[in-house]
Amino acid sequence: MRRKVLAAVSIIIIVLGLTAGIVWVLDRFAVIDAYGIAKKVPVAGKLLPEKKADDKNSKPAAKPNPLEEENRKLADDINRLKEDIGKLEKQVETANTEKNILQEEKDSLKTALETLRSLQEEQEGAQISYESIAKYYAEMKPDAAVKIMNNLSEEVNIGILQYLEDEQVAAILSAMDPVKAADLVDKMSR
Repeated sequence: MRRKVLAAVSIIIIVLGLTAGIVWVLDRFAVIDAYGIAKKVPVAGKLLPEKKADDKNSKPAAKPNPLEEENRKLADDINRLKEDIGKLEKQVETANTEKNILQEEKDSLKTALETLRSLQEEQEGAQISYESIAKYYAEMKPDAAVKIMNNLSEEVNIGILQYLEDEQVAAILSAMDPVKAADLVDKMSR
């Protein structure tokens, strides 16, 4: 009999424990108001402490969910990285623009250099040409040289005169029309 009583008491304790656990879970998830029900029990209701007025509608402070916190941090990181990507894309765009400008300047300078080289080659060719023509004029009499030079441009005359000796230049200029001679001397001095 003792066994039967002990078994019955054990079953009652287990049933009460399960009932208390179920009531606690249902109260925790706000399915039932266990405090309100217990307060209605005649003797036990008087033993329970009174709830504060602001506690009736307030829910217990929920612990922050670690997954939600991690998701928030990751979302912040994603937003920060998107901002960084935007800044880097702007820097790349600026660098590409500067690169294009520098490439255009490089191409322009390359074209100018090629133009200068061709002009230099032309001038060297003209210089050689003036030098060889000046040899012929050095052999002529000043009057004959002036007759030919009167039909040439001032640029060609100056190119030829610069390769002649000073005495030959003086003789040719003295045989030339004084106005034209003065104009040539003026342009040669520049």
